[in-house]
Amino acid sequence: MSTTKPKRTSDVVIQDLGGEVLLYRAEDQAVHILNSTAQRIWELCDGEHTEEDMVQALKAGFTVPAEHDVAGDIRQTLECFADKGLLLDGCAN
Repeated sequence: MSTTKPKRTSDVVIQDLGGEVLLYRAEDQAVHILNSTAQRIWELCDGEHTEEDMVQALKAGFTVPAEHDVAGDIRQTLECFADKGLLLDGCAN
């Protein structure tokens, strides 16, 4: 598991929609809607938390079956954030 501490870019406008969060990035005029799980991962992309920290936070905050690959879901979400330009370069490794 990566020891990188992902950090979100500062150019994203965040709007809470009650149950979902809307992210808007003016540079590419893109809108992204996050469910509660992706929202929690987004919040943890503060440059202070590793992927392992995120795994622990999601397991503590959500009901997750023991056999579920939480780390894989987090990696996939971070890759998606990075692909959309929502993380600082090199932060999703």
